[in-house]
Formats: sequence, C-alpha cells, structure tokens
Amino acid sequence: MLKKNQSGFTIIELMIVVVLIGIFASLTLANLSSHSDKLKLKSQARDVLSNLRLARSLAVSNRAPHGVFFDSNNRRFILFQDKVNLTDNTYDVGDSLIYSEDLKTVVGYDACSFPNNTVVFKADGSASSSGSIGLSSLTTEWSLLVDVLASTGRVRLTQS
Repeated sequence: MLKKNQSGFTIIELMIVVVLIGIFASLTLANLSSHSDKLKLKSQARDVLSNLRLARSLAVSNRAPHGVFFDSNNRRFILFQDKVNLTDNTYDVGDSLIYSEDLKTVVGYDACSFPNNTVVFKADGSASSSGSIGLSSLTTEWSLLVDVLASTGRVRLTQS
C-alpha cells in the first residue's frame, strides 16, 4: 500500500540533476584544457627565454660566442657554442651543441625575425642582432614574444 505523504525524488528529477552535473563538468573540463595549453605555452616561452639568457651568460663567462638556433621545421631550439664561421652568426656543422629541446606538442613558432633564425651572443654580452621569436599555442589564440636587444643582449618576454 502506498502512503500519500511519502517524500523523495522521482527518477526524472534525479536524471535531470545528473544531466546538469554532466553539462557543468564538460564545460569545466573544456576550460581546464584551454588553461592547460596556456600554461604549456608560458612554460615553453620561459624555456626559450632562459636558454637565450644562458647563451648570453656562457658567452660572457667563456669569452666565446654562444647562440640559439630556432629550427622551425623540426619545432625545436638549439643552444650552441659558435666555433665555425664566427662572422656568419649561424648554427653550422662543427659548432658545439650544448642543449637541444623540442617544443611542446601544443606550441609552435609564429615568426622569427633573427637572420637565419639564429641569435649569437658575443663575449661582451651583446647580441648579433635585435629581433624576436614568437611562440603560439596551436590549440588556442594565445601567443607570446621573446625579444632580444642587440646592443645590450637584453632578453625579455612580452605578450604579442
């Protein structure tokens, strides 16, 4: 026998709540994924920034030119000591490889304004040329720019 004063939820009410929770969870996950890609872009830009600064420090401390080559075809950058064709400011066969890193899967190069996609720091800390390298998220619209000033070798990260 059914009582008239029974309280509780019907199956339809429970299903509506479950559907609403699913909708909110999917919206939150999409937001988190987008945020994660932004963090990966920032992390990659900081890696490029720190390797440029390291190249400058090594050039000053070792009194020898060091540089970074941005290989857009293979989506990586290479930190090297320039030992071959010192006046060309390029990464050549025979230069001493110090470090190489592939870009994260969600990050790509936008544009590189350095001649031959290479910046070389001299023993006095100055750079071979002023320029910038753009990094962008392949899944979102975010992008960052790493700038180098030739006269001082100053390296900084900006939003583009």
